[in-house]
Amino acid sequence: MIMDALLLFDGSVNAQGALSGTSVNSGTTFTTGSATDSQNIIDVSQVASSPSGRGRDVGIGDGPDLQIAIEVMSAFAGTGASMQIALQTAPDNGAGAPGAWNVINMTPVIPVANLVAGQITYLDIVPGVQKFLKLTYTVTGANMTAGSIVSTIVLDRELLGPNLGYPSGYSTQYV
Repeated sequence: MIMDALLLFDGSVNAQGALSGTSVNSGTTFTTGSATDSQNIIDVSQVASSPSGRGRDVGIGDGPDLQIAIEVMSAFAGTGASMQIALQTAPDNGAGAPGAWNVINMTPVIPVANLVAGQITYLDIVPGVQKFLKLTYTVTGANMTAGSIVSTIVLDRELLGPNLGYPSGYSTQYV
């Protein structure tokens, strides 16, 4: 899996490359009956261009290369709570900001018992993406009182299959 700090919806990466999650803030970040937006909105046009005028290579374009990985960094708590995560997209409103948001994909409802540290949920980026992307976390049942999450666009999660590294003893002398 290839990750890019510029493609983080939630969480952060420190100077040593370690991830930390967006934390529940005393039950106010992920509350029942409300939709909490990701801390970052990704402007897809920023991903596709650079000051040099050349676009960034974010995928080879044949299949579901780009996906969203949502990883629980510390376990969530909240008796009877569950969460559903939606991927939303919006066009430019004419002033460089997001227009009306539309849901283009969502996870199944995830019970709090499944929101344990290390749990990763993948969400495909489906056709229909406009200029802006964000995630929305909707909690039902009860407030979440603990937990943290990292969500990011990832590349090539399974593109190479189970052989993601070189076999033991392989020499790169002639590569």
